[in-house]
This record gives sequence, structure tokens and C-alpha cells, in this order.
Amino acid sequence: MSIFDIDACEAKIGYSFKDKMLLRKCFTHSSYANEHGHENNELLEFFGDSILEFVVTEYLCSNAKGDEGKLTKERADIVSKTPLLEAIRRLDVYEFVMLGRGQEKSISLDDKLYSSIYEALVAGIYLDGGMAAVKKFIQRTLISIYEEKKAGEEKVKGVGKAKTVFQEYVQKMKLGSITYQTLSKSGPDHSPHFRVAALLNGKILSEGEGKSKKEAEARAAAVALKIVKKSQGGKK
Repeated sequence: MSIFDIDACEAKIGYSFKDKMLLRKCFTHSSYANEHGHENNELLEFFGDSILEFVVTEYLCSNAKGDEGKLTKERADIVSKTPLLEAIRRLDVYEFVMLGRGQEKSISLDDKLYSSIYEALVAGIYLDGGMAAVKKFIQRTLISIYEEKKAGEEKVKGVGKAKTVFQEYVQKMKLGSITYQTLSKSGPDHSPHFRVAALLNGKILSEGEGKSKKEAEARAAAVALKIVKKSQGGKK
């Protein structure tokens, strides 16, 4: 695209650039730059990667609950391709990425090119507004995704105990064997939705839904446990 809608882009990223051409540069891929003689965003990507790692490291250290090895893994999880792509998806800024004609035909929405756009934006906001501005951007658009994921994992972990309790109850009462069957999977790969059935001796007792098979199975187990206990007269 040759026309870059600055106002619309700033509205989506939630930051207003003083240097509007710097914003445009953040979204200029090398394929477009080569065709039109503009500067590309590769140096911004390189710089943004370092800024991102620093801000995330500072965040993890200020909330440290593990050793260095654990924090290193958590940092890698936060700044890897998948969460950066998720951040770009939520910002919904695909339309502003300036690509060459050949690149436009072959690109997919899970291409690393888009995660690199996030890194370029990080550098652009830092250069334009300083560290405070970029910290706010990273917290709002990336760290919040990590915190959301962690909260979901803790919730699933709590629900997940239902599978163990269900298994122990069935074994104690000598009721047979438990299996789980995936009934459906829907949604995009980055945000799937599963529906799973809990079966006792091959008979479906209940169904559960979740963002992962593990979560769906746990929810199905929780319902199945109630059904089985009721059928046993509430025996513990």
C-alpha cells in the first residue's frame, strides 16, 4: 500500500507519534522498501528486540517467584514469536504493514514478519516517546497476554484436579475404566476451542469445553464425578 493511514494506525496501537514518518517506518517491510526506495524497519526490529527483552526482564524480576532458570524460560515464553503474533492480532494492524507485491501474494498471518512488526513498534515508540511510553505499550499489549495466560493456567490447574478426583473415586468404587473422547475442535490454531466427552466403560457421561483438551477433559470430569456420585447414592 502507498497510502499509510496514520490516524487509524495510531488509534489501533494506542499511541500517537510525534514523528509520523517513524511510525510509517515501523511498518515498512524490506520488500516494499526495495521496490519504492524507502527505509525499511529491520534496524528497528533489531533494536526493539533488545528493548523488549529488557522491559520483560525487569517485569519478571520485580515479580520474581522463581530461580534464574525459571525466569529465563518465562522471558523466552513472553517474547517468542507466538505471543508477539497474538499481540499483533489483537491490535489488528495487519492492514498497515507495507509489503512488496511479491511478498503480499505469499504472506500468511502467522508469518514471523508480523511478530517482527511488533519489535519494530517497540523501538519506534521508545525512540519517539521514551522508556515510560514503551513500557506502557508492552504492558498493555504483551505482558497482559502473559498474565491472562498464567491466570488461565492456574484456573485450569484447579479445575484439572477434578480428573484425579474422578479417577480415584471410580477406582475406589470399582466402577470400571474412564476414557475421554474429543468431540470437536473449532477456532483458529492460535485460539482453538475443544469439546470433549468423559466416558465410563465406553458410555458417555458428560461433556466439557475449553481452550485446550486438558481444560475440556477437566470440565467433563467434574460433571461426570457429580453424576457418578449421585448414581452411587452420594457415597464418598
